[in-house]
Amino acid sequence: MAWHNRTKIVATLGPASNSDTMVAQLVQAGVDVFRINCAHMDHDGIAATVQRVRRIAKKLDRAVGILADLQGPKIRVGKLHNAEPIYLKRGTDVVIDVTPGVVGVAGKDGRVTIGTGYEKLADDVRVGERVLLDDGNLELRVLRVAPPCIHARVVYGGMLHQFKGINLPGSAVSASCLSKKDLDDLKCVAANEVDFVALSFVRTAEDVIELRKHVQRLRSDVQIIAKIERPEAVKNITTVLAAADGIMVARGDMGVEMGAAAVPPVQKRLIELANKACKPVITATQMLESMVLNPRPTRAEASDVANAIYDGTTAVMLSAETASGKHPVRSVRTMEGIIRTAERDVYARMGDRRRRAAPDDVSVTAATVRAAAYAAYEARARLIVCYTETGTTAKMLAGERPTTHVVAFTPSLRTMQRLALEWGIVARKVPAGRTAHELTLAGDRLMFEVGLVHKGDRVVQIAGTVRQSGLTNTMTIREM
Repeated sequence: MAWHNRTKIVATLGPASNSDTMVAQLVQAGVDVFRINCAHMDHDGIAATVQRVRRIAKKLDRAVGILADLQGPKIRVGKLHNAEPIYLKRGTDVVIDVTPGVVGVAGKDGRVTIGTGYEKLADDVRVGERVLLDDGNLELRVLRVAPPCIHARVVYGGMLHQFKGINLPGSAVSASCLSKKDLDDLKCVAANEVDFVALSFVRTAEDVIELRKHVQRLRSDVQIIAKIERPEAVKNITTVLAAADGIMVARGDMGVEMGAAAVPPVQKRLIELANKACKPVITATQMLESMVLNPRPTRAEASDVANAIYDGTTAVMLSAETASGKHPVRSVRTMEGIIRTAERDVYARMGDRRRRAAPDDVSVTAATVRAAAYAAYEARARLIVCYTETGTTAKMLAGERPTTHVVAFTPSLRTMQRLALEWGIVARKVPAGRTAHELTLAGDRLMFEVGLVHKGDRVVQIAGTVRQSGLTNTMTIREM
C-alpha cells in the first residue's frame, strides 16, 4: 500500500469536476475531503453529489469526507441597469439604497446609486467607516447615513459589476451567521449525512453554539467547521475554537476585512492554536489560484502551500482550481507533490516528533497516545495502529504529529469518513468485534492483506481494554 501524505487535501466540486469520472480521478490524485459550496448548488444537486462521492469512495476503498459550506450572510450589490457595469470614478459620490427593488444606475450629474439586499446596512455603518466592494478592489468612505440610504465617496475606483460582494471592515455587522437559506441547506446536508458543515462569517462562540442547536434538533452528528474570516472571530478565537469541531483559515474575506498584511501572522497563530487543541485546521483560498487557467502554479503559490505545511496545517483547500478551473486533476496532483516535498523536508529537519509540555490535567487516553507516539519513534516502528470507535483517540494522535505513519481501524463507516480530514490518519473499516481482541485480529488480517506490514515489522498498537469511547488505556509494542 502506498502511503498518502499526512496533510490532507480538500477539493471543491463544481462544473469542472462534478462527474463520476472526475471524482474518481481526483480521489486517486490525492483528494481526502470534497467541499460542496451550498451557495452554488441546489438541494437536488447536493444529494446527487453526496451519493456520487460515497459510491466512488466505496468502489475505490478510500476514506473520503464531505464538507458542506454554508453561504452565510453574504452582503452583495443589487442589480444594475441593463446588467451593465458602472465605472466608479475616484472622488465621485455614491448612494447605497437599501430599499427593496432598487436598480443601480449612474446619474447624469455623475452621482451613482446602487442597491443591496441587506436591509440593515444603514444601521450597521457609521460616518467615516469604509465600505469595500468586489473583494476590496473598490473602496468607499461613508459621508452621511440617512436611512434607507448611505452616502459615500469613492476612494479607490474601478468597474463595478452587479451582485459583487460588500464588506464592512470595522463595522459591527448585525446580520446573523445563519440565514433562512442556510437553515434550509442545513436540513438538506444533514439528511444526506455529510461529515462536516462550514459556518461562514463566524464572530463569536455563540454563532457556533447556535448552529449546533440546529444540528441537534435535526438529530444529526455533523461536525462544525468555523470559518475564521472576520476580525471578531480572530479576537474570540479561543472560545470559537472550543465551541467548534475544527476551523478554516478563510483567507479571502479575511484579507478584505483585515488587510492582506495581517493574514500571514493570523494564519500561523490559528494553526498553532488548533494544533494545541488537537482540532483540524484547513488553510483555504487562492492556494493555487493561477491554476484556474494555467497548467502550473507560480513559485509564490508553491511556497504558500509549503509554508502552511511547515506551520502544521491539517489540510489545504482548493476552490476554483477544482470547481471551475481548466486543470482540476493537475491542480490536485500539484498540491500533492508540494505537500510530499514539504513533509519530507519537515521530518528531515525535525528528526523527532514535535514535543509539547504535557498539561497538568492530562487524561489517561492522552497519556497513552503520547506514549505511543514517542515509543514508535524510539522503537523504529513501521506504523502506529489505533483502534477507535468514535475517532477521538485517532484525533488526539494526529495532534501529536508523530513521524511514524498512523492507521486507524474502526467498525464505523461514519468515523472512517470523518477521519479523512485528520492530519496523518489513514482510516480503514474493520468488522465490529465483540471484544478488543477480535478487533485486533481483524486489523492484523487487513494489515497483511494490503501490505501495511510484513512479518517481523514492529508495530505500536493503542486500544482500550473496554470497548467504550474515551477509555483508551493500553499501548503495546508488537512484532508482527
